[in-house]
Amino acid sequence: MIFKAVSEALPSLRSYAHLLIEDTVAGDEIVGHVLKDLVYDDETSECQEVSREDLFQSVDARLLNHLQAMSDGGAALETLRGLTLYERRCLLLTAIGRFEPCQVARITGISLGTVEYVLNRVRPIVSAARCTGVLIIEDEPHMAELLGVLVEQSGHHVAGIAHTLDEAVELARSKQFELILSDIQLHHSESGKDAVQKICCLVGWRIPTVYITAHPERVSPEEAAQADGLISKPFDIWRVREAIDGALGRATAHQQAG
Repeated sequence: MIFKAVSEALPSLRSYAHLLIEDTVAGDEIVGHVLKDLVYDDETSECQEVSREDLFQSVDARLLNHLQAMSDGGAALETLRGLTLYERRCLLLTAIGRFEPCQVARITGISLGTVEYVLNRVRPIVSAARCTGVLIIEDEPHMAELLGVLVEQSGHHVAGIAHTLDEAVELARSKQFELILSDIQLHHSESGKDAVQKICCLVGWRIPTVYITAHPERVSPEEAAQADGLISKPFDIWRVREAIDGALGRATAHQQAG
């Protein structure tokens, strides 16, 4: 039924909306409106089946309308962070939605040939980065899943995901990784910085760390200087990739200089 389909697809729908328009609040509002409309139609008709493709198609269309409205007719839709809107939609639907090219074509209305051309052009660029194990520390499961997808699409792999300080330290005992991607503030007054400090003490060396925050204005210049990278929410694949590659590059340069 529609409620089961919505429940299973909701995290991925939110991730797709957040990354496509780079606005978490507006993205959640759009997804909410689409799902409300679908549920209302379902209750007043005859409870038709709704597939994941149907859900993503409805959300994609509403997101496209939002972007067109924000750009006063589409003049600003040529590129978004170096990608055309076609490229961005195709890449995110395969990465977030795990759709095949033929499904992406049906969702977006873009021809299958164009979808395949776009993916063949964009995927080598994304996968060109050196593969590195990344430990993610994020208390919100939805955001942790999203970060995991972005890490993988940046050409690296997820060594583990921790939602608490204790989980992070426990993972550090059993996993191998070269970089930590951590939220600054965790639930229950726990700190991502405390988790990183404990992990570095455990392994005996300073691990390059990129911090994530929804409130960059609260990060002091001293704190920002101590981090190897700082990503503000909302984020996208290019910000994550640039932050990871920058942190690893600085760490490598420091080791060579030492």
